[in-house]
Amino acid sequence: MQKIELIAMLEDSKKIIDFLQRKGLVEVSNHELPEQMYNFDTSYSVTQFEKFRTTAVQAKEILNSFAPQKVSLVDSFRPPKEIPVSRFLDMTDDADLTMSRCYDIIEANKAIDEAKVDIIRLESTNNSLSVWKELDIPLKAPSTKSTKTFVGTFPDLQTEQSVKEKLAELVPDIEAFEVEVVYSSEMLSCAAVMCLREDAERLVEALRSFGFVKPNELPDRPAGEVIKENEEKIQALKDDIEKQQQIIKSFEAEHENIDFLIDYFSLRVEKYEALKKISVTDRVFYLSGYIPEKYSSKVVSQLEEKYSAAVTLSEPSEDEEVPVLLENNAFGAPVESITEMYSLPGKTDIDPNAIMAFFYYLFFGMMFSDAGYGLLMVIATAFVLIKSKPQGSKRKTVLMYMYCGISTMFWGIMFGSFFGDLINVIRINYLNLPETRLYVWLNPQGDDLMTTMLWCFLFGIIHLFVGVGIKGYMQWKQGDKFGAIVDPLSIYLAVGGAAPICAGMIIEIPDSITQAGKYCALAGVVLIVLTAGRASKGIFGKLGAGLYALYNTVSGYLSDVLSYSRLLALGLVTGIIGSVVNLMGTLPSNMVVKTVLFTVVFVLGHAINFGINIIGAYVHTNRLQYVEFFSRFYEGGGVAFNPLKVNSKTFKIKEETNNG
Repeated sequence: MQKIELIAMLEDSKKIIDFLQRKGLVEVSNHELPEQMYNFDTSYSVTQFEKFRTTAVQAKEILNSFAPQKVSLVDSFRPPKEIPVSRFLDMTDDADLTMSRCYDIIEANKAIDEAKVDIIRLESTNNSLSVWKELDIPLKAPSTKSTKTFVGTFPDLQTEQSVKEKLAELVPDIEAFEVEVVYSSEMLSCAAVMCLREDAERLVEALRSFGFVKPNELPDRPAGEVIKENEEKIQALKDDIEKQQQIIKSFEAEHENIDFLIDYFSLRVEKYEALKKISVTDRVFYLSGYIPEKYSSKVVSQLEEKYSAAVTLSEPSEDEEVPVLLENNAFGAPVESITEMYSLPGKTDIDPNAIMAFFYYLFFGMMFSDAGYGLLMVIATAFVLIKSKPQGSKRKTVLMYMYCGISTMFWGIMFGSFFGDLINVIRINYLNLPETRLYVWLNPQGDDLMTTMLWCFLFGIIHLFVGVGIKGYMQWKQGDKFGAIVDPLSIYLAVGGAAPICAGMIIEIPDSITQAGKYCALAGVVLIVLTAGRASKGIFGKLGAGLYALYNTVSGYLSDVLSYSRLLALGLVTGIIGSVVNLMGTLPSNMVVKTVLFTVVFVLGHAINFGINIIGAYVHTNRLQYVEFFSRFYEGGGVAFNPLKVNSKTFKIKEETNNG
């Protein structure tokens, strides 16, 4: 990574920023403000572009809900469409038209939402009035010169007879009244009561004594009329909703234009954020940043050819926090995202991906370890690579799973698992042939269980030793040559010597190897005690630190090596569940029933087994890298290289040679 500094005419500032953004190779960084220069304040422009982008995203979501964009899973891996700069500029000229259509979509959706709210309100009103629909007088019952009418509810089951009987008990001297119950249930009764005006107060008090309540708000028309009118309004609102939905659907062809608009405003936001970091005077501007060394010369020559600009390249100083760009070959690059999830390499770290990739694919395959599942992964990823031709991070992800699939196929063959024991199931149930040996190397589901586990531990020890070796290499580069020799050597002797001794508890190990292991382990222990505390002061301090390091080595490496038993455990789970699925499908004795059941159970069972165990293999393979491997040498803490670029999902700008 090199540091790039540029000074040019202010009038070219936006063109140069556009050029750098199209190239996507320069990270514009903050710098100390030079004397007599000031920074651009582009906050208002950034805010406006963010607002426009949010509007376009909202319109896109609405359009997707009514007229979904048809994109297949394979298509989602396709690279963005490449367009020349001139075409890009033409499309930006149509941004205002597309934006107005976004507003139309949002307005139509707003009208739909408002209509739905009105429908809910009207339906709620009708529900509350439905109990009164048999009453043919206005609910705000009119009174005459000599009579008064009350409309209200009781909290229980009431009839006209029960109301009259209770009133006769409570106000026996009032005989001139009439009661009509229009609705009754166990929880509610609705009634209208008419009486002489002079008896109204006493009669209401009597009614209240057994729960009569007058509603607060009632229409001044019969409930049936109001309900009918509301139903007509509801239908009109539903018609309007349908109309607005058709308006939104009419913009179905705008999916691509809106996608472009979202990306365009994202570009503008990033560009104006970059403009904040440049320093200007009334005539010139200055920017600094970082550029990968292998691209620097070409970019500088293009800048100087196209613009009146002075560009310098230099090596960053040791105290600068230089951004990190991971660059690996086709084998190591696919696992870069795994390292990025953990942490990017720091200043003193090496890029671990080239070495980690081998172990990552190896361990993933051992955990998934079914040749049938691996074959599916290889076919699917190869199809995506050929059909979609993905680029960038998508291509790396597809390649990672292809390599993991190849490893899964290999270990499935070694351990004898092809969709569980499918081969023997077919031989026995459909071909009337005896079982055959499925595994090429070991049978972890049979007599080779403990042997397989020991091999898992051996692979784990090799994995750990590689990490220790990388640490020694880094120590050598940093000048600690003594530590680069004794620290890895002591671990190799102590752990490597103890390995055959521990393995002898499970399988038979020749005495000569065991004796050699004892001497190696003893030499390693002595070396750890004598050298691990060399940074401490005094003999007792060095000895104490050495003993403490020995304790950490014994306990740490014991637990770490045991962690690799997950290679066996997850591999067993995949194979055993697959075999159980096959067994369930072959339980019936009738051949037709057996075939139908086996087909259904096979597809569903293996789909579930595939989904669950591929997640398990992914998670636990990551854990072995993060906890066991990286802990030996890796510090991390690097900052990702984040160049100003065209972050677009829909298009990729192609630089034109005749464009200045």
